[in-house]
Amino acid sequence: MILVTDGTVIEYPPEAYTSEEAARSEAQRWAWIISGMGWLPIEESGSDRWMVGDRNVRLVQVDGEGDWVGTFWTWGGYPDPEATLLGGRAAARSWVTAPFDAGMEPVTIEENDWMILATFELGDEEAYAVAHRLKRLAAP
Repeated sequence: MILVTDGTVIEYPPEAYTSEEAARSEAQRWAWIISGMGWLPIEESGSDRWMVGDRNVRLVQVDGEGDWVGTFWTWGGYPDPEATLLGGRAAARSWVTAPFDAGMEPVTIEENDWMILATFELGDEEAYAVAHRLKRLAAP
């Protein structure tokens, strides 16, 4: 799966590919496009992350089936989110709004046709549970 992020915000719809090779190739293409087609420098961090300015293009391994992908940005997990596939909109909403960390309820919930977001607070810190409708692509 490819996630294009800016901080804790997913910039473009998450993309799932049928092969790791296809996903890696498309992730490199995303980085190149975001860089202004080579105008800005692209920094590669390992074999699964490309950084262009404030944006990150990430390859995230996710198993299972689902039409939505949930990402959880914890206080200690930034900049790398945890990700999981979710069966549909109802499952995505349930996952996003589930109490976090010993019963902590979300302070805000936002949703539209493509995304559901819950914000959790602990003192001055925030964590985000976000589900996006997944874009599935075949290997080129």
